[in-house]
Amino acid sequence: MHPNPYQSLVSLLSNILEAYTTAFFVIDPKLRQLSMAASQSLSKFLPERVTLPLEQSGILSQVQKVGQTIHLDKLPDISASLASTVPFYREGESHIKGLFAVPVGDGAGVLYVDTKYGWGFNDKQQKWIREIADVLHELLLRQQQAVQRHNYSRIFELWTRLDDVAFKGHALEDYSRLVVEECCRLVGAEYGFLSLRDPASANYRLYACTPNVPRSLISTHYVVKQGLIGRIFQTGKPLLITRLNPQASEHFLFTPAESLPHHGTLWGLPAETSLGHVLAMAFLSRQAMELNQEFEQAVSHALHFFQLLLEQLCYKEECDHLRAYDLATALHNPFSFEARLDEMLGAAMQGSTPFTLAVVQYEPWQVLYTKAAPKLIRQWQRDLAGAVCGILPAEVSVGQLAENRYGIIFPETTVQEAELHLARMEDVGRQIIRTRGKGAKLHAYIATVGFPQDGTHGDELWSLAHQRLFAGFHARTEPAGT
Repeated sequence: MHPNPYQSLVSLLSNILEAYTTAFFVIDPKLRQLSMAASQSLSKFLPERVTLPLEQSGILSQVQKVGQTIHLDKLPDISASLASTVPFYREGESHIKGLFAVPVGDGAGVLYVDTKYGWGFNDKQQKWIREIADVLHELLLRQQQAVQRHNYSRIFELWTRLDDVAFKGHALEDYSRLVVEECCRLVGAEYGFLSLRDPASANYRLYACTPNVPRSLISTHYVVKQGLIGRIFQTGKPLLITRLNPQASEHFLFTPAESLPHHGTLWGLPAETSLGHVLAMAFLSRQAMELNQEFEQAVSHALHFFQLLLEQLCYKEECDHLRAYDLATALHNPFSFEARLDEMLGAAMQGSTPFTLAVVQYEPWQVLYTKAAPKLIRQWQRDLAGAVCGILPAEVSVGQLAENRYGIIFPETTVQEAELHLARMEDVGRQIIRTRGKGAKLHAYIATVGFPQDGTHGDELWSLAHQRLFAGFHARTEPAGT
């Protein structure tokens, strides 16, 4: 396709009519201005490029607004009023004898023709002008459709690249960088940012960005009440500044000392997950840019998809945590603790190393319900679990087998060595309840089994540990007190 699809028609019409100037103007409805899309002229006073505000375009404005043809013939020398009638001519043009201006499409543009060789245009010439205007309108529509198809193609390619990464198990950090870089390229900006604010936090951080963003801005926490990115978090609304002012004290993104341009265009939009995370995606260009509405929607959908992916991963992480850990104490639940014991058995057999399994139960636990509300007892349960873990080595695995029962695995430890740590369990129970249990007394019942002397299978170890724990209940001569 010719770089200018309208020029050949404009030139053909101008040659047929032997016109002085033939020009096709297209309107930009957003900026409300007319731009010369193609022209052929004998005038030295017509610039190669013309852009006029619609309200200051003289006769072109009348044709575009009213949608009616204007034909001025048998004109005398109109040099005195030329600047207001046809302001696209530079000052100095004269001796135009007739002009004809016809709307192109439904306000899409204006086709202008003038002459110095005759007093206007006859009916046949007017017919040619109107027919060329119709063809120009058809070309204009096709050109717009071609641009739209190209935009849709770019958007489809964007989604294809993002889907390739999102559904192939890549890390969220890799996907977030791709989202920022691809969306930045789509909108035509130089810099792209994706910031994340955690639930109930007063700060946010730069989660992903384009490679040209200074490294000093990454992994830093920023105050929500500061900067233009912070404004997006504060308001929860999109932000568009078409022309940043470097002299304005508030026109910075993160901090006043950042190494980023403070001119051009900034566009940002927020998104919030159902778990309370807030995202802000922003793009910065060095020069003022005009945003394409289709690209805006594509970027908005890309951010929404990233938001859903983040929610999915957070829910999965929380679900995995609930499957593996006790909700009240965050210790291994019975299922994950049994799995941990099986792992320890395999490692101990392979390395021929010992380990000790201990079961600790505090009694009488149920008597606490006669002295305090369940909410307070759950708090005691958390405090007791924290105290138990506090006296054990870091490499020990602890599981919450019941409200008052704990499983403990001592890796590469004999029973005798483990009992040195377990001896403090009695003091832990007394200390927690003495200060908060209103007179209740708890005793720690402890049973231990060792690998390999007490068994080489998980079922054997569990069975023997509970037998010894049950025997310990009956062997205690002190009655269960209150």
